[in-house]
Amino acid sequence: MNKHILLVMKWLNDKDSVSQEELKENKHGVHAAYATGGYAYACTAYATHACTAYAAAAYAEYWVKEYFEETGEDKNEYLKELEQ
Repeated sequence: MNKHILLVMKWLNDKDSVSQEELKENKHGVHAAYATGGYAYACTAYATHACTAYAAAAYAEYWVKEYFEETGEDKNEYLKELEQ
């Protein structure tokens, strides 16, 4: 499970549930955790950047969608995690 995407999804569900500091840490963590690159990395990076730089939910939603399409991961598993 990609903790960076999970945090973006949490922010998308409720903007007040994630602090600006958490968003900034998430953005910096993406760059450290995904040094290998690839399209899934780009989707994660763009989604986290959308939260911090633009507060643009539509942009973040797009990249979250792209992430799940690229990786084939089950978005429902992430949604279940957010419900806990």
